[in-house]
Amino acid sequence: MGLSVEAVVIGAGIAGTATALALRQAGMAVALLDTHYVGWGASGRNPGFLWLQTKAKGTAMDFSLACRHFAGELAESLPDFGFRACGGLILYRDLAYEPVARAFVADRNAAGLPVALLDRPALLELCPDIGPEVSGAVWNPLDAHQDTRRLVALLARQFEEAGGLIMAPCRAQSIEASASAIKGVLLADGTRIACRFVVIAAGPWTNGLLDPLGLRLPLTSIRFEAAETGPAPFRLGPVAAGQALFRFFTPPGVDLASLPREPTEMLCPDLGFTEQIASLPDGSLQFGCAYAIGNDSDAPTVAGQAMAYAIHSKNFPAVARLPVVRNWAGLVAQTPDGLPVIDAGAGPEGLVINAGHFFGNLAGAFSGRLVAQTLTGQTPSYAINAFNAGRFGLVDG
Repeated sequence: MGLSVEAVVIGAGIAGTATALALRQAGMAVALLDTHYVGWGASGRNPGFLWLQTKAKGTAMDFSLACRHFAGELAESLPDFGFRACGGLILYRDLAYEPVARAFVADRNAAGLPVALLDRPALLELCPDIGPEVSGAVWNPLDAHQDTRRLVALLARQFEEAGGLIMAPCRAQSIEASASAIKGVLLADGTRIACRFVVIAAGPWTNGLLDPLGLRLPLTSIRFEAAETGPAPFRLGPVAAGQALFRFFTPPGVDLASLPREPTEMLCPDLGFTEQIASLPDGSLQFGCAYAIGNDSDAPTVAGQAMAYAIHSKNFPAVARLPVVRNWAGLVAQTPDGLPVIDAGAGPEGLVINAGHFFGNLAGAFSGRLVAQTLTGQTPSYAINAFNAGRFGLVDG
C-alpha cells in the first residue's frame, strides 16, 4: 500500500500550508500531512499579531519587514482573512516605565522603525477605550493583525482546489532516506509515500522527525496561553501589547528588576507574561499571553488565565464584563537566535526544514514562498542563507 508524489509537507500550520500551496502552484504533486488537523497547533491558537516593534536590528528586522510586505500582498490576492494594517501599541500603566519607553523608541528608530511615544491624550485619540490607569504608549504604524486561523484555512482550501492532497489526521512515523537522498515517508498506519522532497514544518515536533536521521536542531518549546471573548461593546483599532514587553529590552542605566509588576504576575513563578490583545472581525477579542519556557503541554493554566483577565481588564475595563468563549494554549519552537530555520541543504538530498518560527504569524506564509522558490530553481525573494541549519551545527540526534 503506497502513494507517490513529488513533495510531502509535514505539518499543516501556517508555514506548512503556505509551503504546500506554493509548491502545488509551481506544478508539483504535493501531499500535506498533519497528525491532527489543519491549523491544530499554534497557528490556530494565537491572537494574530504581525509584530515588528521588538525585532532586533539587522537580519531579524529586515526579514520581518519583508514578511510584513508579503502579508499585504496576500491580503490583496486572497479572500478576506481579517488582515488589518492597523498599527500596534505597547501600553504602559506605571510611570516608572516611561524612561524605558523613551529609550525603546530611540532604539527602534535607530533600527529603522517609525515608532513614536504617545502621551495619554494622544493615545486616547487612537484608542478611546483604554482604562484610566494607562499613562502612555509606544506606537508603531507598521504593525498589523490577521486572523491566522482563517488564513491557514484559506491556504489549505486553495491547496486542495489546486489538486493538492491533505491527509489529516495522519501521523508521519518516520522519514525514509538512503545514505544520500530522501526516499519517502512512512506513516503510522504502514502506508508509504514515495517522494523526492520532504519539507518538515512541524514546529516544536520537528526534532522527533529529525532524530532518526541523526540530526537535531536547538529548538526550545514555549507554551503561550490565550483566551477569546464574545463580541465586545468596543472595537480596538490597533493591536496592543503592554508594559511587560519592555522587560525584554534593557536600556542603559535602568534596573529592570526594579520595575513594578502586577500582583497577578506573581501567582506562578514558572510563568512569564507578555500582554497582547486584538479585535477579531466579528467583534470578539483575543488576548494573552502567559508563557512557559521549555514546557511541552498545550493545556492552559489557572494562573496564566488569571494574569490575562486581570491585566487586560486594567488596560481595557470593559474586558472584565465580557463572556469568555474559549481559552487554550499553543506551542512554538524558538531557536537560540530567534530566527527560523529555512534550509534545503541539511541532511540527505531532498530534506527541507521550515521550522523554528517563533513569530510564525509574520514569517510562516513568506517562508512557504521561499521554500517553493528554492526547490523549483528560482531565486528566493529574500536570501535564506542566514536561516540555514549550519549556523547552529546540526548535532547527532
